[in-house]
Amino acid sequence: MVIMDLCECGSKIDEYSNLCARCAALQALNLASGATDKDIKTAYRLLVKVWHPDLFESDKRAKASAEEKMCNIIAAFRLLSSRPCDSSSPGIIPEFFTIGSTKNEVLAVQGVPTAYSPDTFEYGRSKVFFVGDKVVGWEDAPLWIHLNVRLRPCHAVDGGMHYFTIGSTRDEVLAVQGTPTGFSHNTFEYGTSKVHFRDGRVSSWDNSPAWIPLKVQVH
Repeated sequence: MVIMDLCECGSKIDEYSNLCARCAALQALNLASGATDKDIKTAYRLLVKVWHPDLFESDKRAKASAEEKMCNIIAAFRLLSSRPCDSSSPGIIPEFFTIGSTKNEVLAVQGVPTAYSPDTFEYGRSKVFFVGDKVVGWEDAPLWIHLNVRLRPCHAVDGGMHYFTIGSTRDEVLAVQGTPTGFSHNTFEYGTSKVHFRDGRVSSWDNSPAWIPLKVQVH
């Protein structure tokens, strides 16, 4: 006879805890088992403000502890915010957002921001910028909270291209280099590397190969 260890709520406990995954997540947010969705969001926003690593810049050990705490807070919130698939729900939530996506579409893909203003959603050190209700740019800090963002070519591009150069179009850079970690009208950023455009074509670049090297060649 196999006796299954159960959490206080009656669910199977996690392998590394005496609680189930949901109750462990609630505990990480200092919440009781009967917490509502509103309680979860309120607790999450409060804890993010309290444990944001930028508040501990002067103390390396405290900052490292805050970063670990933030990871646990974010993981707990994502687990508690997840919902099983419901075939009766109209539409399909996309996996990524892009230029022109609405704020609601970003929220559906990325979740509740750790901080926000009318024109910026922040996810840790990653940021999404808006004009009105539409995405116009972003800064992705993948070592913190990675943005689920994609920027694809608008027009067909030679699939055999392995590098870009002066005069290449934005679509050609995207085809070769992929989605930029940072985006504005005249600049694509890939980590600390940058590609600059003038009139829609590459005019110059700053290559920092230590992080994300540019696939670039000078004729």
